[in-house]
Amino acid sequence: YLPVPESEKGDCGAAGSVNLGQLLPSVVPLCYHKMLMKHSALLIGTALLLVSCGGSSQGNVAQTGLPMKLIYLISEEKEVVAPVAVELALTDEQRSRGLQFREFLPRERGMLFIFENEEPRSFWMKDTLIPLDIIFFNGSGSYVSSASMTPCTEDPCQKYPSAGPAKYALEVVAGFTEQVGVGEGWKMAF
Repeated sequence: YLPVPESEKGDCGAAGSVNLGQLLPSVVPLCYHKMLMKHSALLIGTALLLVSCGGSSQGNVAQTGLPMKLIYLISEEKEVVAPVAVELALTDEQRSRGLQFREFLPRERGMLFIFENEEPRSFWMKDTLIPLDIIFFNGSGSYVSSASMTPCTEDPCQKYPSAGPAKYALEVVAGFTEQVGVGEGWKMAF
C-alpha cells in the first residue's frame, strides 16, 4: 500500500492508502500519475525485488544486469496511465537477446528497446517462447504502431516492422495492447 496524502487526493477519492497490487496490474487513473511519479523509486525497487526472487531456471528470470525503469503509457485524453516496469535493452547484444527463452512475463512487466536514432524498425521472435505485443514509439515518445507477435516455429521467422520511424520498442505480454487500449495518440513517458 502507498499512502495518499490529503494534498494529492483530488478526484482520486479519499486520502488514505492505495493498494499497489490492485493498481499496477491494471490501468491507473490519471489522478494517481503524480503520486506514482513521486513514488517511482519505491515501485522500481519492488519490481527489482520481485525479479531477484524469481526461479533459477533461465526461462523465469530477467537478463542479469539489465537496468530497470518504470515507464508510463498515457492515453491521448490523458485519462489513462498504464505503468510498466521494464528492463532496458540498451546495447546491440541486449537488444539481440531481448526476451528470448523466457517462459513467463507478468502483465505489468516488459522490455524497452532503446535505440540511438529514430528509423524504421523490424523485430522477429526467434527463440522467443511466449507470445508478445510490440509497441513502437518515436523519439518524442509518441505511438507509431503496434503488433501482436507469435513465437517463431518456422524458418525464416516472420518480421514485425514499425509503421514509421521509431526510437523505442516496448515488448509486453500478448494482449496487453488491446486490453489497455494503447493506440493512436498514446505516449510513453519515463
